[in-house]
Amino acid sequence: MNYENRLLNRALQDKDLTPLFIRGVNELWFTAPDEKLVWKYLHSHHSKYGECPSIKSVKENFPNFNTEPVDDSIDFLMDEVLLQKRKLATNAMLRDSIDAIEKGQDHESALIILQRGLMKLEEDGLNANRDLDITFDPLRRFADYEELKHLPGGLRGIPTGFPTIDLATSGLQKGQLIVIGAPPKTGKSTLALQMANNVHKSGAVPLFLSFEMTNTEQVNRYDSMRAGISHHRLRTGTLTADEEKRYKAALSDMESDQHRFWLADSSGVATVSMVTSKIQMLQPDVVFLDGVYLMFDEVTGEVETPRALTSITRSLKRVAQRLQVPIVISTQVLTWKMKKGNVTPDSLGYSSSFFQDADVLFGLQREDELVDDTRLLKVLASRNTGPTEVSLLWDWNSGQFREIGEDDL
Repeated sequence: MNYENRLLNRALQDKDLTPLFIRGVNELWFTAPDEKLVWKYLHSHHSKYGECPSIKSVKENFPNFNTEPVDDSIDFLMDEVLLQKRKLATNAMLRDSIDAIEKGQDHESALIILQRGLMKLEEDGLNANRDLDITFDPLRRFADYEELKHLPGGLRGIPTGFPTIDLATSGLQKGQLIVIGAPPKTGKSTLALQMANNVHKSGAVPLFLSFEMTNTEQVNRYDSMRAGISHHRLRTGTLTADEEKRYKAALSDMESDQHRFWLADSSGVATVSMVTSKIQMLQPDVVFLDGVYLMFDEVTGEVETPRALTSITRSLKRVAQRLQVPIVISTQVLTWKMKKGNVTPDSLGYSSSFFQDADVLFGLQREDELVDDTRLLKVLASRNTGPTEVSLLWDWNSGQFREIGEDDL
């Protein structure tokens, strides 16, 4: 049954293209050449005249297009066209994936093919409908509110471990893209790792992937944070006797952890498709991507260009929303664009998409250029809160990276 033809006929019959525009219908929904051409004509006519053309006008321009009365609803027909397209796309993905395995490629390559296909479905507007009727079960929202009232600190998401920041943002929430921007050598990687450490302490599973450091470097940093010992003395084998005891005790405690802490090998996860595949395999609660500006963009085939980074942030935003997981990414700011030494949204380097796509934008900077044991962490922008900032203790000698409280003053 040609649902594509019936959909167009129903729209012509109603002389109303609005439901199709709202649903995101585009030429990729149509497989048959005649239906694709008619859709382009309808879209062009509506853009020019603000109305749907008549059936007679369509027939004059496309004499081979079959026109007939349609009784089915427009919503039903859109669902059927979408279902057929998704079936065809799914079959194609599976065939390509099986072909990759039969040609001797590994299973990881097959998974990447599937993931790319899923992303293309979203980019083509063929994803499942997520429309919401807000009049359906509205009292459920009051139940959600009452549940929120009893959450510790009103946190909807997973705590970052910095109380002032968590109070402002309600934690790292599902579907969010969170961006950390900082000047070079200021500590954005350290901040991301400390957040991951705090996430793990809260009982959640982090996935941490750095494009700037090796896993060995990250493990040393993490051990220093977890044990509260000097990072330098750990690396050089010169821990004090007390630090050695604390280090061994921390490692022993780690064996009994109920939740995983994943460090991914960035050498094999340099694209959004590969990151997505890794998320689906490891099922983390929060994802941290350190140095995302070094990723390779599959769409443009470029690295570290504005086009590539725009594509990457947009894709990561969709991944966060589709997989319902917070994704925290870090990038550099341009020091020459900072205002009086302050990190601002305008100082983010390479692409404005970091600011545009972020649900929460953090800025990290030194409080004083002559002082190295403190940092200033700022919420530069957020969809749900105003700007705020907090001073952090920043001490590699004791492995402490935390909010400065009254007891420190």
